[in-house]
Amino acid sequence: MNPLVVVLSSQLLYYLLIAQTGIVGVFDSQFHALYTLPLGGVLGSVLAAYLPHTHIKRELFGAFVLQFFISLGYPHYSLVTLLLLGLSIGYTTPLLLFLFAQQSRVNLALGLALSYAIGTALYTYPFHQRGVIAILLPSVSLIALYFSPIFFSPYHPKKGLPWKSIGAMMVWIFADSALFETLSRSEEMDIWGHYTLLIILSHLLGIYGTLVIPRSLIHNTPLILGLFFLSYLAYYTHQGVILAIVYPIVISYYNVLLFRELTQMGEVRIIAWAMVGVGWCAASVANVVALTHHIWIVVLLLGVLAALYPFYFRRIV
Repeated sequence: MNPLVVVLSSQLLYYLLIAQTGIVGVFDSQFHALYTLPLGGVLGSVLAAYLPHTHIKRELFGAFVLQFFISLGYPHYSLVTLLLLGLSIGYTTPLLLFLFAQQSRVNLALGLALSYAIGTALYTYPFHQRGVIAILLPSVSLIALYFSPIFFSPYHPKKGLPWKSIGAMMVWIFADSALFETLSRSEEMDIWGHYTLLIILSHLLGIYGTLVIPRSLIHNTPLILGLFFLSYLAYYTHQGVILAIVYPIVISYYNVLLFRELTQMGEVRIIAWAMVGVGWCAASVANVVALTHHIWIVVLLLGVLAALYPFYFRRIV
């Protein structure tokens, strides 16, 4: 296995199990105690956009070392340490995606398959007891990075930011994050605690779907939209089994396509700015929607997208 695949997988797991659910769970989703984490993520992405990257491997080493030392204190974080943690994640993600432009679709799918399978299996692990996981994941990233042959090769960027594609990505991240944050706080719809194996298999099925249907993210808008509508319908009607099948499929399916789209943007600067909107802004707004119990906003947005797609988005495919 390509060691860079392990790096990507371990970093995705770090974001999922530590930054997105572990820390948020420990602090009980209190925004006043967590706001520096996304702020640091945005700052890290902006720095990645404008700093020179002649030694990407060294930069990643430094960021992973920072993650490791911050993780030694898990979960007792201050606003400053959360800022630094967000900074490290926000900085490394665009660099990893840039490097993955040289990897095959299969390697990208494999990296996400590993992260979703392991992340689902460990999802119910108590938030306060994830200290070992927090230390282990950046350690794995460092070891795998050491054995990763990285050759810096500049790419020819597209002209400017692909705003329409980024807008579509933000819609999917918003819909995904809002439902995820809502489900993670719902005792009635605890699908991860009851259907763990089914969710893992559904994730793998979604990833396999991207390999047999190799179309772009925009081309797949109707399919992704339909799967999200079905996921929200299953949530509102309390159909746990259906939700445990459909929701992981659409998560895995659109994420492989989204990551592939990001890696093909050709330049760290463009990827970094895309991550500001896709990875931090859309996800943060979705958290607010989930916390304030206004998830109907997501359904409304999906309806607007469904109405606009035939006349607007389809023109750019």
